[in-house]
Amino acid sequence: MKLLLDTQIMLWWLLGDERLRHETREQMATTACLVSVASVWEVAIKHRLGKLSVDPVTFRDRTLAAGASFLPIADAHAIETGNLPGVHEDSFDRLIIAQARIEGLVAVSADAIWSEYEVALRRP
Repeated sequence: MKLLLDTQIMLWWLLGDERLRHETREQMATTACLVSVASVWEVAIKHRLGKLSVDPVTFRDRTLAAGASFLPIADAHAIETGNLPGVHEDSFDRLIIAQARIEGLVAVSADAIWSEYEVALRRP
C-alpha cells in the first residue's frame, strides 16, 4: 500500500500539527508516501498570494527529507479529472484524487468532501 498525501496533510506532517493523529503519523512514517507535484504548485501559488508562509522550495526540500517522493502529473491524471463527479471545484484536490484513482493509491485527506469520490481514503 502507498499513500498519496493531500497538500494540507503534508504541511501538517512537516509542521508537526496536532490535527494529524499519532496513529496516522506512524503509518506515514512506515508506509511509502507520495506527494503530488500539484501540491508544490499549490504551495507556490498560496505562498505568492500570502496565504501560506511555507515557500515551495522549502516544501519540496522538507518533503523529500521526510522520506516522501513526488508523483509527477501524467496525461491520464488530467483526463481522469474530467471523469470525476462535479461535487468539488478545487482543481488541485481534483487532480490529487484523480492521481490516487489512476495509480491505485490510498489518499490521505482531512477534506470531508473527498469521501464523495470513489477513491480509497484515509482520514488523518
